[in-house]
Amino acid sequence: MIRRRYRIRLCVEGLTIGISTGVVIAALRILIDQADIYRPIWFKSFDAEKFLLTSCAMILLGIFLARVIKFDGQIAGSGVPQIKAMLQGSAQMFKPLRLLALKFLATVTGIGAGISLGRAGISIQFGACIGKFFSHKSRVEGDILLTAGASAGLAAVFNAPLAGVIFCLEDLHKKFTPEILVATLTASVSASAVVELVFGVRPIFETITAKPLAIPEILKVPTLEIFAAMSAVPLKIFLCFVMLGIFLGMLGVIFNKAMLKSLDVYDNLKIFGSRRFLIPTLLIIPIGLNLPQILGCGNVLVDELLSAEFDLKMTLILFIGKFLFTLVCFGTGAPGGVFLPLMTLGALGGNIFAEIGIRLGFFSEEWTTLLIIFGMTAMFAAVVKAPVTGCLLMMEITGQFSYLLTLMIVSGAAFMTADLLGGEPIFSALMNRSNSKKNPPVL
Repeated sequence: MIRRRYRIRLCVEGLTIGISTGVVIAALRILIDQADIYRPIWFKSFDAEKFLLTSCAMILLGIFLARVIKFDGQIAGSGVPQIKAMLQGSAQMFKPLRLLALKFLATVTGIGAGISLGRAGISIQFGACIGKFFSHKSRVEGDILLTAGASAGLAAVFNAPLAGVIFCLEDLHKKFTPEILVATLTASVSASAVVELVFGVRPIFETITAKPLAIPEILKVPTLEIFAAMSAVPLKIFLCFVMLGIFLGMLGVIFNKAMLKSLDVYDNLKIFGSRRFLIPTLLIIPIGLNLPQILGCGNVLVDELLSAEFDLKMTLILFIGKFLFTLVCFGTGAPGGVFLPLMTLGALGGNIFAEIGIRLGFFSEEWTTLLIIFGMTAMFAAVVKAPVTGCLLMMEITGQFSYLLTLMIVSGAAFMTADLLGGEPIFSALMNRSNSKKNPPVL
């Protein structure tokens, strides 16, 4: 009876956390979406007066980001490594609502201005802040509510409740109990429901759901017959999927190590304070004038990739530009996550693979969209090292479950490639780095 009452209480607390998180993430998405709309308009009509005004704004933004992170170091980065450290007992979160408010403002201004970082990791931390606010009981219950809030954050930002639950079990908490399941599932579903009330059935990547996803007939395998149908996929296509996974796995390892190296570069060059953040904020101006697609989270670029035809040369330019600018932004420790930038790079990598495959005669044009989606999932599996979450996330976003077999093949190949090359889960690597005495905080 006591255990049943405890689970009922966790369910009610999860519902409260989920609704609160959904409201916060809905506000975050609205503000950043509006910035994505008006930023290109601003740069299209650029003149001398706007140049002076924008330069002043970017300088002030750099100073603001430096000051706010100096005030509270947990505002830096995505916040996911801090949550992992809290669940392991090596870190604490003080004044969660203050952290949420300050990081919300810093995230909206930074990413809204064009910093190449994501909002998904941020959303996970926002949910964890709300979970922490409601956890006034034992340490065990506090960790459960923290995990529930984190799952609600991921569920709300992608409108994917199942992926939110699985991510927290696969990467954050790494433990399964009925109590954790009750809290995380209730929080994730309620957060997604709130966001759906505001946006409708509209995930971050709008183009994926705006038109029916063309799936080649050979991949349409009923879920119950998925393993029996393994032999139905021609060997040539099967090997192409494996090669795509290996390709994205290698890119994921490079991206992983480059992100960690970018933090060291700023530290080794002794670039601290406002100077650290002025580098990416001032770079926004020339990039906005010449390559505006790589600014911001990357979801707009993925939508363009899915709706417009970029040739191989342009796709390579976008990939290199997004890759390098993300490193410049990430190395500063500016508030922002890596989910959306890495998925954007995965989409670009998938498109590059598709273009090459089409030219070599392995694929027809109808495969391009699917390979872009597979590329996003493979990059997620390689960088985050959470392949199950990646597969579920992409299936919830697209609303398609008929290509589960091939999605598992691609993400599995990417995961194994990253593992064989020594790729460490990015959030674990960041947590270990911040805990190391040799690597003090960025400010």
